[in-house]
Formats: sequence, C-alpha cells, structure tokens
Amino acid sequence: LWEGKAVQVNSEHDAIRLGMALAPESRRDQGLCLNLPVGLNLNLPIYKRISSNLLISSAQEKTEADRQIANLRIKTPTRNALASSLSGGNQQKIVIGKWLAHGAKLFIFDEPTVGVDVGTKAEIYRLFSALLSNGAGIILISSYLPEVYELADTLHVFRRGKLVATHGFRTADHEEILTQALAEKQEKPGGQI
Repeated sequence: LWEGKAVQVNSEHDAIRLGMALAPESRRDQGLCLNLPVGLNLNLPIYKRISSNLLISSAQEKTEADRQIANLRIKTPTRNALASSLSGGNQQKIVIGKWLAHGAKLFIFDEPTVGVDVGTKAEIYRLFSALLSNGAGIILISSYLPEVYELADTLHVFRRGKLVATHGFRTADHEEILTQALAEKQEKPGGQI
C-alpha cells in the first residue's frame, strides 16, 4: 500500500514516480555521477521539471542546485566542481539533496553514515529529523546498532534476507538482536530447539 492505495513497484521509475528515494550504501558507485559537477548531480531527478521540451532553464538549474548546497551545507568551491573532488560526507549530502529537490516522500537510507565524519553524521541525523517533521518516512538500513537504537521507532531484524524479528521503540535488547541477526537456532541435546 502507498498512501492508502495498492501499488506495484516494478522498476526504479515506478518508485521515483511514487516519491520513493534510495540513498545507496555505495554512494560512489550507485548514488553519484562522480565525473559530473555537483550541481548537475543535485538536479538529475528534476531536469524534467526545470526544462521545457529540450531546453533546460539555466536560471532554475542554478537556483535549485544552490538551494540544496546551502540547505545541506555542502562544502564545495562551486556548483561546477566535480562530485569526485568532495569528501565522502559531502558526497553523501549530494545523494540526499537530489532526492530532496525531487520531493520524495519515502527515503531508504542504506548505511548512510559509513565513511563520514562525526560532524557530517550529526548533520545527517538532523536531516532525518527534519524529513520526519515534514511528513516523510524513512527506512534506515544500518549495521551500526547504536545508530539504529538512537533513530528507529521500529526495528526489524533480518537474517539471510528473511525477517526474523521485530522490536518496538526502545524495547530492543542488544544481545537478543545480535543473536537474532547472526545465530542460527541451536538445537539442544535431545532434539529440542
């Protein structure tokens, strides 16, 4: 169900059209075009909106990119700098910023704070809070359990691609979650589990 209606998501185009966005774990390989400028990366999902026929409005293109650079505090000398020249934290902000500009309603963040410094991590957490305050939903995929405990309302534990447990807000026990995620059920002597 999506906004109370049954939908099928068969492709990334379906997901984008519905307002779903993915910030992948491998931002360098899957989330960015490293050989393109920061501004172009930020505007990729919205070029249809800022163009008419085959012409792109350069004024809108600059305005949109500059807005995201300012809002997310992306440290770049210019919107024309290559994405590859930025730090990992600023690259992650570009991945997030392009979907903010698109107006996504559901964000899937896969290991969003891996490889970023403490300051950027705090900025990403503030961004999560702002997204939630504005009515967006977040699915957080993280192997860093302290982050999950701090941010999640509901925690789902998966093992080998299968859901094995669900925990409510702040009721999760660290050892229990690790056991559920990593350990197969051990058979006790006598054949009992």
